[in-house]
Amino acid sequence: MPLCTRWSNFCTSFQFKLFLIFTLLTFLIASLLSVLYIVTENHKAHRLASEQLQLRARQLADSIRLPLYAENRDTLRLLAEQVAVAPEIRAVVITAPDDRVLAQYHSPGYSNKSGNIIETVEVQSNPLVDSVESAMTGGVTTSAVQIGRVRIERGTADLSRARRQVVMLSTSVAIAFWLAVSLLCHLVLRRVTSSFNTLVRGINAMQDGRFTSRINIESNDEPGRAARAVNNLADALQQRGGENIRLQKERLDIERQMLQTQKLESLGIMAGGIAHDFNNLLQAILGNIELASMKLPADAASQKYIANAIISGKHAAHLTNLMLTYLGKGLTAKKELNLNELVRDNAEMLRMTTSAAVSTELHLSPELPAITADIAHIQQVVMNLISNAAESILEQPGRVRITTGTQSCDQACLSASLLEEKPAPGRYVFLEVSDNGCGMSQETLQRLFDPFFTTKFTGRGLGMSAVMGIIRTHNGALFVESEPGKGTTFRALFPVSESALPRPVQEPVIPPPESDSPVKRLSGLVLVVDDEKQVLKICTKMVQLCGFTVITACDGIDAVAKFREQADEIAVVLMDLTMPNMDGLTAMSEIYLIRPNVKVIISSGFNKEELSERITDQPPCGFIRKPYSMNVLEAEMQRVMLAD
Repeated sequence: MPLCTRWSNFCTSFQFKLFLIFTLLTFLIASLLSVLYIVTENHKAHRLASEQLQLRARQLADSIRLPLYAENRDTLRLLAEQVAVAPEIRAVVITAPDDRVLAQYHSPGYSNKSGNIIETVEVQSNPLVDSVESAMTGGVTTSAVQIGRVRIERGTADLSRARRQVVMLSTSVAIAFWLAVSLLCHLVLRRVTSSFNTLVRGINAMQDGRFTSRINIESNDEPGRAARAVNNLADALQQRGGENIRLQKERLDIERQMLQTQKLESLGIMAGGIAHDFNNLLQAILGNIELASMKLPADAASQKYIANAIISGKHAAHLTNLMLTYLGKGLTAKKELNLNELVRDNAEMLRMTTSAAVSTELHLSPELPAITADIAHIQQVVMNLISNAAESILEQPGRVRITTGTQSCDQACLSASLLEEKPAPGRYVFLEVSDNGCGMSQETLQRLFDPFFTTKFTGRGLGMSAVMGIIRTHNGALFVESEPGKGTTFRALFPVSESALPRPVQEPVIPPPESDSPVKRLSGLVLVVDDEKQVLKICTKMVQLCGFTVITACDGIDAVAKFREQADEIAVVLMDLTMPNMDGLTAMSEIYLIRPNVKVIISSGFNKEELSERITDQPPCGFIRKPYSMNVLEAEMQRVMLAD
């Protein structure tokens, strides 16, 4: 083959292209590193020379302070010549504060070149005295005074020589590096391209879909490892079908979980809406029943039936509170309490209501810190967990073990909580209820906290969903471990109270019986606002019975308009929270803009804490939770009217 043809084939071959790329890349890297090294060394040498010159100037300034003050030119020139002994020093100039040259020295052949390095240092008087006269008279000052300047000029010939040496050295190293790497690339490419065609044939086979074909591995070097990688890729592609099926199944599972989450969110929204509307109905029903009772004599036979209706209405209100508790919006009255006392009381109730074959074991921590919680809600949690544990024991005898204690939890521990909202790391009081009952399957565990889901023959299915809502309201965490046939363990965590001191539960203070004598009657004009006509009517009647004159509004916009007309006359505004067109909080803000000192009472089926979270400006003067009775309304009106 002619030489020109061989050269042409070589220039168009893959080996030559790779060699050219690596050679150019190596040349660029070597050049870049060489230039970077030269610039760095040059900058370092220049900076070092400047620092040394600055040090010389400062040393000279410190040594000429007294002769400079006396303007002793001979001494100053002698000191300047001593500094100029160094061969690189081109000039030394000492001047007075008024720029008079007192002494100077220039080396032979001196010329003021622009490339010279110049350092100028001001000569300051002794910072302890102003002058010699001040020192003699004992005068002391706190600041130094400039008495002259020193300027030293340095040549750069030695730096230029050093720079040329650096350039020559770095260029030589860069060329040697480039040649060595280029030679190494040539040898490696010769070895690699010998089996490159085999590798390409295998890749082409896979590209055609023949995943069963394999490349013969001739060595364990880079081409051999590349061939092995291609063979592994073929194996992986064969398994891709099964992997795609698995991924599709996982995607379907995730979609089902998302649908379940959306369903629970929808249930939550529905529960909140039902609770709101039901509270309005209960307000109208209980209010009318209470007003009817007030019209009848106390010894009337129908009073018994009215009392039973009121009790049933309160039970219905408790049911709506359970739904709101699931949403974390139930009524709460938090205070410090000791969990051990609640557990003892409920465990004793469990012993009296369950079979004697079910034993209850208490393992309570003797020094349990207090928690800040709603005692009724925590009691509901304890009762639900204990009763569920007892009911899960189908084969007698059985055991329910109740344990309390404290534990410090980090973020990793709390991330396993069943609640979506993870609390902050810290110290928690735990309540653990375990049993050796029938346990739960994974399907039951996944639906355990769904509203209205129950495995009992009787029950509303709100118990465990209320437990989750209560723990969410108290910024706690919940963990469940269960296996069919091996029992279940629930662990609920509650944050330790800020005081973190163990204390017994205080006996609830029983309020004194209400006196039959009426409290001090109040009077004035009250604006009652509610979008429900029946609730508006019954609230109007209740407020009138308290002694007030009433005007009404059907929504927030109507309330703001009527308040603007009689702003100076209205004493109190009783307003519903949830209304169309303009809600209670927006209307309250508009009313405060008209008259900031007006008394506003918000009524709602949600709890006061949720209301506080939504208020960013001036809060209301009072809050009353639906459904409320005549006594509750009158007491809140009295409190607001008599408040400062």
